[in-house]
Amino acid sequence: MTTVAGLDYAVNALGYSTALGRLVALSTRTRHEWPLHQAHVVLLDKQGVATDMGAIRAPWYKFDDVSAGAVVGNLFYLRDNEKLHAVNIDPASPQYLAIVSSVRLEPGWLGSSLDDFAVNPVDGRLYGLSSEGHGPGKVVTIDPASGAVTKVAAPEVLPGGSTYGAVVAGPTGTLYALNNGFLNRSRFFHVALGGAYAATEVGSGVPVGFVDGAGCLPAPMPPRSNVPIPPAQPVPPPAPKPQAPPAAVPPPAATPALQPPAPPSSSATPPQPVAPRAPMKRPEPRRAVAAASEPTALTKTRKWAIATIVLVLLGASGAASRARR
Repeated sequence: MTTVAGLDYAVNALGYSTALGRLVALSTRTRHEWPLHQAHVVLLDKQGVATDMGAIRAPWYKFDDVSAGAVVGNLFYLRDNEKLHAVNIDPASPQYLAIVSSVRLEPGWLGSSLDDFAVNPVDGRLYGLSSEGHGPGKVVTIDPASGAVTKVAAPEVLPGGSTYGAVVAGPTGTLYALNNGFLNRSRFFHVALGGAYAATEVGSGVPVGFVDGAGCLPAPMPPRSNVPIPPAQPVPPPAPKPQAPPAAVPPPAATPALQPPAPPSSSATPPQPVAPRAPMKRPEPRRAVAAASEPTALTKTRKWAIATIVLVLLGASGAASRARR
């Protein structure tokens, strides 16, 4: 074993992306095992140069036990406890670094012990090794769409009771798996996929507690590029609920046809001709006419009062003339 480089943070769930030409990993802790606030997607090349692509766009979710990972197309599959998440790693997609699907692994006891899985290039299915239950290890397939975990074989040579932390699929349909520590030894196996699923132990070493594996990087590798992280896309508002169609309006009642008026009787008196009016004369101007006075009781009383006043005045003037004499 040769150490290529030391990383600034711990990574796990390794997978290989043919589109990016790099190893893809998930980082949830720093080199000193300090937990990160959010899980980050990291790209690695053959020299151990790591490029942090940014945090997974799911601040509401905490990745507690991510150890298994694989890349299928532009999706980075991650097992966290009994759940399988798919993260989009296509830099040109508006959903870049977002969780696009999550399913629960069923049965959970069989899926929760999968510490790594790989894509078989022959049939395109995910394969892993589970150590749960009694007896030897189980070769299982994982359906990313439904989360169904199916046991397809249990070769006697595969030890149970110890997890398989590194699983890689070869180009011809062979699974390469490392058992972390059975009877104080780590053991390396080849498992032929399909047919009898024959398993063969090909090596062993010191027990390991933290290990992962991914497909081989090509040589030469494509040039390294720093892919910008696109901004998060706004969530479109929900579509308005369809309104119920209006109630059917009954057709209007038929209106009876109007009967045409009866023709006038022949015995009716014919209308008489109307004589033309004489032209109107031009009105003459009005003349002021003195209103004739009519003797009334009030008029007579006033006349008597005036006469009495005149007599009194005459009597007074006569008395005054006599006094002067």
